[in-house]
Amino acid sequence: MLRPGRIPWRAAWELQKELASRAAVSRGTAHLVLVEHPPVFTLGRHARTGSLLAPREELARRGIEVEPCERGGDVTWHGPGQVVGYPILHLPTFRLGVAAFVHGLEAAMSRACAAFGVAAAAGGPAIGAWVDGRKIGSIGIHVSRGVTTHGFALNACPDLSHFQLIHPCGMPGCPMTTIEREAGRPVTWEAAADAMEREIAALLRPAAVERATTNPSPAGGAPRR
Repeated sequence: MLRPGRIPWRAAWELQKELASRAAVSRGTAHLVLVEHPPVFTLGRHARTGSLLAPREELARRGIEVEPCERGGDVTWHGPGQVVGYPILHLPTFRLGVAAFVHGLEAAMSRACAAFGVAAAAGGPAIGAWVDGRKIGSIGIHVSRGVTTHGFALNACPDLSHFQLIHPCGMPGCPMTTIEREAGRPVTWEAAADAMEREIAALLRPAAVERATTNPSPAGGAPRR
């Protein structure tokens, strides 16, 4: 399991590609990267032009990057206070199909929320974890030759105002929420990351998520969504 801290999205993508190459060779090893990103909008394969509500020049002035990527889904935001997780593994080795893996991630986010007394579940209008119609966690993955990249984003304690600059999940007015808001008490990124680490490890049993004391050096510094 790797926690490289707060790093740019592109640096995390370079790290994912390195780990995906490893997973393609050592198929019995799963990697989990848990990070925070500086503010960034990522555009999935099915992103629509109208889902990004502000001109890119304005976003650049605000210090918000825009990155196209190959995960499924539309546009979403990543930023401080959000637990972004990249589980990288060879699905057939873990006896998981794509649908089972996605549903497993939904369940893992829901159980992580439950650790803070928040009742989240799948079954909303888009893939992810929802609390009474409010989206608390998103999923967007890519699978190549059985190996997963990209992953999930769980709102622990972020500033949700950035979501006003997009149609989250490609859905106008999609309400977003956080564990902290729903729990009615402070929730740290670290505590939410710990909960997600436990749940991803449980999802992948009996194989173990690889732990490491040092991180590979990335170049530079989650569906429908």
